[in-house]
Amino acid sequence: MTIYDKAEWHYNGNFPHDLPAAQGYVHGGMFLGWLADRELLSGKAAAAAAAFRQREQTGAQLYKRLGGVLSSALMTPEGAAFAQDYYSKDSGINDYLADYFDLFMSVLDDMPSVYHVPDTWEHYQLVADMLDQRYAAWQAAAD
Repeated sequence: MTIYDKAEWHYNGNFPHDLPAAQGYVHGGMFLGWLADRELLSGKAAAAAAAFRQREQTGAQLYKRLGGVLSSALMTPEGAAFAQDYYSKDSGINDYLADYFDLFMSVLDDMPSVYHVPDTWEHYQLVADMLDQRYAAWQAAAD
């Protein structure tokens, strides 16, 4: 099992003191939600994803429900392979967090940190569109 991210790495790390710990789940939750929408989750995560797909629970809420750990154990083999290449700190690039930051720096005015992105469906859709592009490029490179 590979661990790509943990919410506690953020809310216990270099995290703004004026924010609730729940904001530490947002960026990982948006990635997890995208995996849910694309049916790239497995096991208990796949079962829990129905609430996300029905928009009853945000990605951050799903992430918290699943323990706040984004790992390969939650994903299908294809989901884990994409996460390894695009999200993993082991890749040396960690493109997801850089893309996420760049996306919201261009969309939100006066965003003090990446942790200040509101957990909304509108913001999720921006991330999902970005991830769809990255995933398509990843698939094309694999062909």
